[in-house]
Amino acid sequence: MSGIVTAEWRRSLILAVRYPMETISTMLTMFLVFAGLFYGSSYITSSPIGAGRLATIVVGYTIWMTMMSATSDMGWSVQNEAQNGTLEQVMMAPRAAVWVFLVRAVMAIVVFLIPLVVVVLALIAVTGVTFDWRAAALAPFGMTLVTAWGMGLLVAAIALIFKRVGQVLNIVQFLLLFVIMVPIGRQPALLWHGVAMVLPFTAQVALLRQLLQSVGPGSGSLWFEAVFNMALWMAAGILGFIGADRLARWRGILGHY
Repeated sequence: MSGIVTAEWRRSLILAVRYPMETISTMLTMFLVFAGLFYGSSYITSSPIGAGRLATIVVGYTIWMTMMSATSDMGWSVQNEAQNGTLEQVMMAPRAAVWVFLVRAVMAIVVFLIPLVVVVLALIAVTGVTFDWRAAALAPFGMTLVTAWGMGLLVAAIALIFKRVGQVLNIVQFLLLFVIMVPIGRQPALLWHGVAMVLPFTAQVALLRQLLQSVGPGSGSLWFEAVFNMALWMAAGILGFIGADRLARWRGILGHY
């Protein structure tokens, strides 16, 4: 496993260094999209966005960009390997393919976090929003990443069978924007908390907002829902990918595009 981690880390760094325009374009896109939403909404409503709502928007937008990257990376990776004719080589690795793509996704998100931090600092400077930065907030952020990797495995499973997943990823990315805005805490509370246990990212994002905007340890029910949701989607992703892998091998379509 250490060999896979080292190889994928080197691969991610080499791609980032050799194609700097891609990294710079990613940072500009993330910043400009938020700036357009921020100034556009202020212009339309003819009033500034409140501090509480602004903090929610910044956290939600940051999580959305992270989720898009983590969720789509494995799907694009499988599609690119299939296009290049190297998918069979990856699937024949000594380790199970599910772990190869998981390690690749982890290394990719580590590299992605560098420009993301720069963009978040720029957003804070532009909007003037303040957060109560605490180490406890890293836990729900980490759970969000694990949930995203579980969903990414499901997308990769679809790519193994159908090869092209570009439009599927576009649909997923906009669905994620809806999911992170689910109003947990409103009435009926039981319904919304039930939704948070099933819908991906909902509980994790709500918990992250709560930790960044208050001094408390966070709701106990939200912690439980976030952990349950993370385990549910990661298990679904692993089982879905393994099932798709076996189906693709049985149908003999791994090397086809």
